[in-house]
Amino acid sequence: MDYPILLAQARGTSSDIGAQLNAFLDLAFTPAGFALGVLGAATLVVLLFSRGGTQLIAAGALFLLSMMRTESKWADNTLVQPLETIRSFSRPLAFALLVIIAVRSLAFPRGERTRLLVVPAVLFLAYELYYVTLVGAFIDPTRGAFGVLCYFAALAAFVFGLPKVMQGPGESRGLLGIFAITGLLFIGANFFQLALGYSNAVIQGRLTGISGNPQQFALSCCIFLLVGCYFFSISRAGSWVKWFAAISMGILGLFVLWSGSRTGALCSAVIVLAYFRTKLGRLALLGIVGGGAFAVAVSMFGESLEIVERFLEGGDTRSEVWRAALADFASSPVFGILPFVSDDNLNFTESTYLRTLALMGSIGGLLLLAVMFSWCRTAFAVWRLGRIVPAIEAEADFVVASTAFFMVANVGEGLMMGVLTIFIPLIYATFAMAAYVLDVGPAQAAFETESTEFGDDDGLEVASEPLNAPGPVDASRPRDLDPTVGGRDLPPTGTRPGQALA
Repeated sequence: MDYPILLAQARGTSSDIGAQLNAFLDLAFTPAGFALGVLGAATLVVLLFSRGGTQLIAAGALFLLSMMRTESKWADNTLVQPLETIRSFSRPLAFALLVIIAVRSLAFPRGERTRLLVVPAVLFLAYELYYVTLVGAFIDPTRGAFGVLCYFAALAAFVFGLPKVMQGPGESRGLLGIFAITGLLFIGANFFQLALGYSNAVIQGRLTGISGNPQQFALSCCIFLLVGCYFFSISRAGSWVKWFAAISMGILGLFVLWSGSRTGALCSAVIVLAYFRTKLGRLALLGIVGGGAFAVAVSMFGESLEIVERFLEGGDTRSEVWRAALADFASSPVFGILPFVSDDNLNFTESTYLRTLALMGSIGGLLLLAVMFSWCRTAFAVWRLGRIVPAIEAEADFVVASTAFFMVANVGEGLMMGVLTIFIPLIYATFAMAAYVLDVGPAQAAFETESTEFGDDDGLEVASEPLNAPGPVDASRPRDLDPTVGGRDLPPTGTRPGQALA
């Protein structure tokens, strides 16, 4: 079969995963596809033998999930080459990479960690599985079965797999570094598209980039703003990482503004304020550096400011859809309308909360309520630990800001009901980071308390550097020890209170 025909088959809406999968399999059984498969597999094997290679593979999967195609009679969303070809097979390729990462983690021991999972992750998986089970039973069995596999792959990769691979000094930086690499790829790909295919990236004055529609694009930018806040916060003054993070955030700020998405703009403000709520000095520095990058980007794309009036003069685009969702819920309050409708009714995405009630009824609503309650409760526990243990404050702030982002974003968008989107891995990464804080925090708090007590008599100082600060590791000690931090040994990750100095 000819490649152009395969590419045409793969094109379609991002939800049409089946078409992409069929075209991908057809291509795999051609001589060229087989050769590319062998070459790709060999490259993956080489990369998987290193921690940095694993990060690149995971970032590649997330980048594929940041791409989306929409069919519209009003606009042409076709990307320039090679972005269009990559996007045409993005979903099955991303799924394959997630599975590879999850399988690779089986070769790694648990290490010193005593906690890899938190309750919200389990409840979120149950919520997702209930949704795709209904889709498979009443809409499309293939889509439902593939959805189940996708959710398990995301959970295995970002909750059990990558945290095990990244375990040790710098664990949280390694995990969130995956999203940072993805953010750089995202920014670069959008500039590439603007340079060579401007008319297909800017539709009716709104920047859609490689994500298919302005809302998806703006909320994808919010993910990388969140990660930028983390790396800006943990980096030393004058570090190139701090400057690079601030500049990237300034560019992302322009992207959000240019998208014309009011939900995206609101979420951006929520993320920055939630993360830097007690760090006004760092926020001011970020404003200066990021604002400079924003101004430079505006000078290059002056027309981006023309969409600003939409934030003030734009009409109501949500209330009608919300009323329809409430009417659907009223028509079937227990089981929702999903068992009684066609696939067309799955396309509206405004508000996870109302969409859950409309499609899955009270049963789905109770599952979602359990997810949100446990998520907020876990974030509160993480926040409390971050206040008393400075070593994990940045990680705690990330969990708090990510929680605030999803609580607000889900009011206007259905982020939690995607199957292969970049938002699902971020949710699981947030839960993985929460597990890290709850695992390390109590031991570190006990260690610092006992160190302070001994310091009154023996002149010991409390560690002032993060627990996961990079440094040489003594091979005779557990892999999580970093003898250089604070000038002395820190307790192994997972040490329980009372054992910190044993």
